[in-house]
Amino acid sequence: MGFLDIDEDVDFFVDLNNSGNASARNLVETANMQKITSKVVSLDNFLLKNEIDTIDIIKCDVEGSELLVFRGGLKTLKSHAPIIFTEMLRKWAIKYNYHPNETIQLLTSLGYRCFTIKDNRLLEFFSMNEETVEKNFFFLHRDKHSEQIRSLEY
Repeated sequence: MGFLDIDEDVDFFVDLNNSGNASARNLVETANMQKITSKVVSLDNFLLKNEIDTIDIIKCDVEGSELLVFRGGLKTLKSHAPIIFTEMLRKWAIKYNYHPNETIQLLTSLGYRCFTIKDNRLLEFFSMNEETVEKNFFFLHRDKHSEQIRSLEY
């Protein structure tokens, strides 16, 4: 089972030589790809169905579909404001027809600030461009995590 912004069965593409690239899009388009069908649900519906009433942290590395996962968890993100650690790469996001800056904009609109890590400190990050080399990002809510931000920020 996986998370997206829908509740249905979805085809995933798995590179038999690199299973870490499994995705709902054919990312590498090689002959070794195998199609596997799996159920996906929205984060909001998963928490509701399983009666989970607290969520403190989300780690999201879904090979390009990060924006879709977060769209499927808008109620959760608004009500719980968990810490978010996510990978974002332009080359994978393009397969889902969006740019990682859309993820930054969505989470910023919910009160989050985006950070990368440099020398064990948080460095605020605002926008990804073609020169961006960072791929791992922390999102902390400006109110809920203000103390952590102050203690770790440059």
